[in-house]
Amino acid sequence: MANYAKVALTGRLTKEPKKSEYNGQTVISFSVAVYTTKKVDEKYVADFYNVSYWGKAAENVFPRLNKGTLVQVYGDLYQEEYTDRNNEKRLGMSVRANEVIWLKDSEGTAKPEPKTSEPTGNDPF
Repeated sequence: MANYAKVALTGRLTKEPKKSEYNGQTVISFSVAVYTTKKVDEKYVADFYNVSYWGKAAENVFPRLNKGTLVQVYGDLYQEEYTDRNNEKRLGMSVRANEVIWLKDSEGTAKPEPKTSEPTGNDPF
């Protein structure tokens, strides 16, 4: 039996996505903020996930992604090693996306293409 670490997230991009190439393949990287059910000082807390999305599908969705864009991300959770500010090795969790779906905002209207609009007033992201 195979083991899987599948994840489905719905949240907003925390900053502009970055587009690069690796071995001739396009990769976009971004961070998604997702509400939790935990409250601190009567406000919901968000978790933040680093996401990488590869290939032609990433190229196609990139023009629609901006800071504040609402997305659904489906993919695989994996452990990643990084070096922190104190030059110490750490392990973190990231998502390698299989699918990224650009969603309409809370008013039911699509955000403009190609770049930027502010998050809605009803949403803290």
